[in-house]
Amino acid sequence: MLLTHHTRGIDPDTGGPLGALSDEQAARARRLMESAGVKVDYESVPDALHMMHQFDPPRYVKIFTQWAATLAA
Repeated sequence: MLLTHHTRGIDPDTGGPLGALSDEQAARARRLMESAGVKVDYESVPDALHMMHQFDPPRYVKIFTQWAATLAA
């Protein structure tokens, strides 16, 4: 099990990607894991700041709690 989040965006000056990986790269990684039989839960929160747990704790807790509830299922 891996819980991670990656910030991403577009540089307004160059149009190039900013962050850990692009949406396309995240989608490719997800497809690769799923093709290997790995269960993947993906939550896209494009307007969240990189440190969502610090800047928007209620939103972070809601997403994390919903995800954690799936582990018992």
